[in-house]
This record gives sequence, structure tokens and C-alpha cells, in this order.
Amino acid sequence: MKPRLVAAALLFAAAACPDNGSGSGGGKAPAGKGGLKVPLPEGWKASASEDGVLHVRTEGREVMTMEVRPDDALPLTDALEASIAAGGGESLGALALPDGVLLRFRVATGAEGVLGVRRVGGRRLLCSSEPMAQQGELKTVARLCSEAEWTAP
Repeated sequence: MKPRLVAAALLFAAAACPDNGSGSGGGKAPAGKGGLKVPLPEGWKASASEDGVLHVRTEGREVMTMEVRPDDALPLTDALEASIAAGGGESLGALALPDGVLLRFRVATGAEGVLGVRRVGGRRLLCSSEPMAQQGELKTVARLCSEAEWTAP
């Protein structure tokens, strides 16, 4: 399976996974609109597509996508790792966050990536590195996912 398809499949799998039952956060998303605040490093740019996905680029390459969903159900780390394995990849380890998880993985071609699922502002944030992300950029992708915040209207 191609790395881009694996990344898309992983985001879809993270979106479809059931609640992990942790009981943290929870409830409905607050009324009104807010926005995702992402601390981009110098030279990095972000633009939102019509479907609400934030595309993060550096040096003319897309290196990351971020998407906020209106629910707060987060998948279990085991479910994310199983999705990676089903796509022909392997998990290289997970980092539990107070409000989610970051997972590093390798696809069959040898490319590595980062997948993150967090709860921000009563919503679910899905983050994924893109196949064009270079090895050294993956730490920044993980940092952006873990530091993104939801701002109130």
C-alpha cells in the first residue's frame, strides 16, 4: 500500500475507532465556532481546505494534515496500532498524552510517520504526517499535534 494511502487510511481509522472509555474530557462540543491554534515554526505555512482539513507545508511540501471533528471519542492505542498493521505498516511506539496519543509508525516502503489523536476543546483532533515529511520534520509534526489548542470564539 502506498504511504499516502496508508496515512489517509490511518486518519480514517482514527476517526472511526470507538471511545477508549477513559472517561476524561467528554461531553458535547461547546456551542459556537472557535478555531485551531497551531504554533507553526518559522517558514512553515498552513491553509485550510473546503472540507476543513488544515494542510501544513514547509519548503513547498505538504508535511502534515490536521482535522478537528465535533465528537470527543478517542481510539485505543491498540486499535491505532492494529490499523497500521492492517495497512502493511508497523508501530514504532506510542506516546500517551494527557488528552490523547501520538504514534510513530513505519510503512512497508520504509518511510516513517506520525499519527496523533487528541481531545481539544471538546472535539477530536486528528493529526497525520504526510509521506513527503522528512525524518527530521517528524518531531516538529509531533510537537505541532501535541501543542495545538482550540480557541474560543
